[in-house]
Amino acid sequence: MKKTTFIFLTFLIFYSCQKEESKSDFIGNWSATSDTNFDINITFSNDSILIENPVVYYDRNYSTRWKVIGKKIELEEAVWNYKFNLKKDSLLIKHQTDSVYDLSLKRIKNNYEFLENKLGFELRLPKTNEELIKVENKELFYNIYIGKENKSIIIRTDNNLKSINQIINKRSFLKISKTESNNKKLEKGFKIDTLTIALLSDKSINNNELDSIKSILKDYQIKRFFRIYNNEEYTKKDWKAEINWLGKYEN
Repeated sequence: MKKTTFIFLTFLIFYSCQKEESKSDFIGNWSATSDTNFDINITFSNDSILIENPVVYYDRNYSTRWKVIGKKIELEEAVWNYKFNLKKDSLLIKHQTDSVYDLSLKRIKNNYEFLENKLGFELRLPKTNEELIKVENKELFYNIYIGKENKSIIIRTDNNLKSINQIINKRSFLKISKTESNNKKLEKGFKIDTLTIALLSDKSINNNELDSIKSILKDYQIKRFFRIYNNEEYTKKDWKAEINWLGKYEN
């Protein structure tokens, strides 16, 4: 009898350890990839899960206890199915009643990875030996991120526009936050001559391609361009840390 009890207790301890070990693959920060329909961040810790910008069941940041059983993540009010990729740096999630994995998450280690994940491409900024200055008065800057995939140019903005035409058609560069210190305002933002376009261009973009983008913007009275260059101080372990860009003005 004692032997049977010992074996049973040993099995329970072993099984419990297995369950806790399975959590280790999840621990950390995850963010929805740019190709998903959700804007959601999830932080897994041993004791709880924090869901930021929830979209399905919750209308606010939500924190709850969680556990992993088999291929399911069990929350207090929901059960998810999940799949990892081989490297376990990408995670697919769906509600257990759904047929399709509609949420794709990327493991995020730092603030620069967080930005690249939102953009949907790797942003390898060029280096320069020239003296660089900080972006001052950020509300007067409009960021345009430029990358390349399969020889095609990719455009992104902070408000998720995906082409120069979208930027021009929506006049999104006019919708810059107003400040009392600026007296050159339009109904929805600053006058064009007060605005600077910050160009965050991957090093695969050549000068002719960049000049072509500038030329289109100049047709809409954009006069000021600020080229952002690489700096090792951009990357912080705090995955939500703001990046203070460095660059120089260009024609």
